[in-house]
Amino acid sequence: MTDLELLSRRLSKTELQLRWMKRGAILLGFLVTAGTAMAQLEPELDPFRLLRSRPDQRVTQQAPAETEVRSHHFVLVDDKGKDRASLVADGAGSVFLVMFDAAGKTRANLSVSNDGPSLVFYDLSGQQRTIIGSTTLVGSHVNENGMAEKAPASSVVLFDKAGKLLWRQP
Repeated sequence: MTDLELLSRRLSKTELQLRWMKRGAILLGFLVTAGTAMAQLEPELDPFRLLRSRPDQRVTQQAPAETEVRSHHFVLVDDKGKDRASLVADGAGSVFLVMFDAAGKTRANLSVSNDGPSLVFYDLSGQQRTIIGSTTLVGSHVNENGMAEKAPASSVVLFDKAGKLLWRQP
């Protein structure tokens, strides 16, 4: 088997893995968005209220359900009124779902921008630790053969505590 065939096989395998990671990231984003939307429901509109209620409790009145809710910005708050998540669409065509910890620090950011989708995880100090998807952090470069290589449209990038690049693929 030649080096070219070996390289071609490895590239095909990597592309297949990235496709599955991308699908997983999109599914995770959908699930997080659906969970956030369900957390916003009023108690009488909660689809799981019957599972949590006691058998002797009766639901006497139901409010009419909205068929569509439209807004430029949604904010999810906890029992104490602190912001825990924010869903925003900006004027440039990007959409961001940002989730905060109990201290109010950003811990995860799911976004879709003109560069593509990305999922970013932050540590307690606010440093980016993992990026999955589209990233412009590692640009194009010239390889050892003198050929210019363009940055991939999608990648997985890991950082250490100091923000230095630990690993990226591709």
